[in-house]
Amino acid sequence: MTTNNDKSESTAIFALGGIEEIGKNMYVFEYKDEIWIVDCGVKFVDKNIFLGFNSIVCPFDYIIANINKVQGLIITHAHEDHIGGIPYLLKQIPIPKIYVAKFTKAIIENKLKEHRDLKAYSFETFKDDTVVKSKYFTIDFFRVCHSVPDAFGICLQTPNGKIVTTGDFRFDFLTQGDESDITKIAEIGKRDIDVLLCESTNAQTPGFNINDKYIIDELRREISAAKGRIFITLFASNINRVDEIIEIAIKYHKKVVIMGRSMVNNITATMKLGMLNLSKNEIIELRDANNYSDSELLFLTTGSQGEEMGALNRIANGENNWIKFKPTDTVIFSSNPIVGNFESVEHLLNKLYHCGIHININSTENKIHTSGHATQSELQLMIKLLNPRYIVPIHGEFKMLTALKRNGEELGMNDNHLLIIVNGQKVRLFNNHKAEVTNEFVDVYDNFVDGDKVISKDIDSLLKYRETLSTDGIISVTIVVNKQAKKLKQLPIFVIRGSFHSISSSDLINKISIAIKNEIEKTMDNSNVAISNDEINRIVKSNVDYFIWQNKKKKPIVKTIIFEN
Repeated sequence: MTTNNDKSESTAIFALGGIEEIGKNMYVFEYKDEIWIVDCGVKFVDKNIFLGFNSIVCPFDYIIANINKVQGLIITHAHEDHIGGIPYLLKQIPIPKIYVAKFTKAIIENKLKEHRDLKAYSFETFKDDTVVKSKYFTIDFFRVCHSVPDAFGICLQTPNGKIVTTGDFRFDFLTQGDESDITKIAEIGKRDIDVLLCESTNAQTPGFNINDKYIIDELRREISAAKGRIFITLFASNINRVDEIIEIAIKYHKKVVIMGRSMVNNITATMKLGMLNLSKNEIIELRDANNYSDSELLFLTTGSQGEEMGALNRIANGENNWIKFKPTDTVIFSSNPIVGNFESVEHLLNKLYHCGIHININSTENKIHTSGHATQSELQLMIKLLNPRYIVPIHGEFKMLTALKRNGEELGMNDNHLLIIVNGQKVRLFNNHKAEVTNEFVDVYDNFVDGDKVISKDIDSLLKYRETLSTDGIISVTIVVNKQAKKLKQLPIFVIRGSFHSISSSDLINKISIAIKNEIEKTMDNSNVAISNDEINRIVKSNVDYFIWQNKKKKPIVKTIIFEN
């Protein structure tokens, strides 16, 4: 029998992201020369702090270094915090197989079309009864209820024991079509599960979530009561709710307008898969909305998280050429802000209130949204069904991880079998059903997504540069110098962006130009060697810094362009 010290014969379990944070989910399971990866997501950033960056992805160094071991990437469901990092992984290495459910595949395919220079990959679509086998692993799946179609948990049978990862889940016994498969979960629980990686996002919330049926009933009441146009914003991936809302709209003889790229893409993908049955008579284009009375129109829009380019935000900003808000309009938020988006959502709400429209948001008195993540009772139900020896809390901040640990303790589990780890820290499973947290760590850090590039170095200096650019602007100064004659051919030319209005400050610019010209020529006159470009840069920057601070109290970025004549 393998001893606890025989690490070469154990199964390693660790996260590259997703622990002590919301987002960036990526989990690795390794035995000898095989690696299986589960999920590859992004974490959204506060754009007021991380200027210009879109999101954060995991470091892929360990995967790249062990590329020959990688058997496949398994995706639990189609949310960005589980799939958003896939393009950036594929820019660096090929993935032999990406295992996905059919809806998830459609969403990822749309995402990958937006990226170039991807390495080789192929999809393998799994179903509820699919079994995947490699040399050391046997893998199967169980359907779970979440806020997106085709969400799954995974069971990995290894030479050392059996591991389950739940993915994101909840229990909603009134959901049609995507309910958690309790029969399959209970069957897996009879396999003698050793380690359960369990999501913990709502581990602090007592009881059960409200069934989505009651949310739909409340939305039906609000839609029937509204007198003018209705705008409903929700997560574009919540296709089941989108379907229900469209059915309600049809019942009340309303035409539906779909707004926002992700909403259009998700609904289009779902229709192609036969998961939504709509006709052109029910969905109309935005440009045709003026052909109908206000009471006949319902808009399904993106922007529930206050996204700057979300459809709702663009209307509120007056940036949509086809539609403006009216006082008779009603906006319904069938969503909650996710972590990191509270400020953006509040900012959007204030803009909407300025438009003088009626706004409905989710609250304890007005339930128009329910979470897709398991609460305390739902988590305990999953634990009881699977009956694992060990639990590793994942997918949550530290307070959530510890709340899940308390849930396990309430069920009578031994404290030593509730394993809280950090990203990169390995848990090893041995073949005597023993799991332990080790002091082995895989190097982890944040990779910031900047457009289609990933940046991991010099982030602080880049953020400082962008912060200065956003607050104090940039000044470009062009110098044309004849170093032999020791003269400037003309006064320096200024181009000012984001710092101050150049037209109203022409006297100041002229003063700086003369000061720069005089100092450069004086320096050249007093030297027996040709002036260096570095010295010209220094003179330009010191004069610009001095005069702009004295007169404008700003410290712009200064760029010098030098031509020799």
